[in-house]
Amino acid sequence: MRVLACALAACVVAVPAAAAVPSGLKLLTRDDNRLALLYLDRPTPFRQPLYPAPYRPLAFSGDGRLLSIGGTILGRAKLPTQSLAWAPTGERAAYVTSEGAVVEWTPKGKRFLEPKGWGATSWAGLAWSQDGALAVPRGNELWVLRNGSALRVAGPLAPNTGTGGPDIPEPFAWAGGHVLWWRWPGSGSVAADGIDLYEDATRLGTTLPYRDYVAVCGAHIAFVEGRDRESTDDKKLVFDGRDVSGSPVRSWSTPACTPGGRLVAAASRNDPNAFRAPHRAIWQLLPVRRQLTRPPWGWSDEDPRLFPDGSLLFVRSRVTARRSGNTWLDTGKGRVMLLGQGKLVQVAEIGYRDVDELKEFFGPYFGHYGWSQFLAVSP
Repeated sequence: MRVLACALAACVVAVPAAAAVPSGLKLLTRDDNRLALLYLDRPTPFRQPLYPAPYRPLAFSGDGRLLSIGGTILGRAKLPTQSLAWAPTGERAAYVTSEGAVVEWTPKGKRFLEPKGWGATSWAGLAWSQDGALAVPRGNELWVLRNGSALRVAGPLAPNTGTGGPDIPEPFAWAGGHVLWWRWPGSGSVAADGIDLYEDATRLGTTLPYRDYVAVCGAHIAFVEGRDRESTDDKKLVFDGRDVSGSPVRSWSTPACTPGGRLVAAASRNDPNAFRAPHRAIWQLLPVRRQLTRPPWGWSDEDPRLFPDGSLLFVRSRVTARRSGNTWLDTGKGRVMLLGQGKLVQVAEIGYRDVDELKEFFGPYFGHYGWSQFLAVSP
């Protein structure tokens, strides 16, 4: 079933005619228990409501025609996994079973890339390259599967001297023909204070374990560098191996870039206590440094995404809390904003009310917002 057949109903989305919308732009959004697919580049933009689903990552297939929520591909399959990895083109996904097998799914069915007992690590993630290679963690080693062959590219990693457990490679992206991965230290608490980022067997630096702290665009790699879990404390921005942070008065997060070398990121004041109420704006660092957004107090601009036409999508975020007995309940709100040709418009709302199921995924954790459970963008 294509996404056009997923709708239960349809309604018009009010996007001002003056707004510049990138070609083919679609959003998959969650606002509490309401999911919707938004087509924004149509002559009359509209929304297709979808059925409620568990709080799991939202994603489009590489061609943007299929949707997944965790391991469920809407209208097609419910795979035995809580997460899968879509190839960057076409309609191909991969996942790891609890028995250590690596499985590829396409609309034609499933096939085993590696059998049960092969030893793939089910929780550590997978990453596809543009030419169809798949990076897979296997114990304390990193392997690449390509055209029926398997090649080890890193490891075995030495045991972690701090935790006593094994270090595990976590692949999450490719830069050209090279795998980007984190070195997981075997402890969530230790990892929260910074983990090593690698390209194949080369260490690039130390970052926090968030996928949106690294951006790959063509031959360029941008990432947030810095230790300790406070996202507003002395986080620098590295682009193609050089520090482009500029003034130390700001702490950086969530970069985005283009193959042509344009670089933007979110920035707060450099203060270890600012994570309690982060107030970030989106800045352009390259080719010319300038501030792009100015959120009102109480809101924070997060998760920028750049499009070839020069427009920018980001989430204007806010978390509030209220006391209920002996606990505090959070409410997260996100206004999905589109900035293009000097026009700033809101195109969607995402968010949640306090739900125990969310504690595993969302926070914000020391000032980091994780909107991947609530927003997917295609292309």
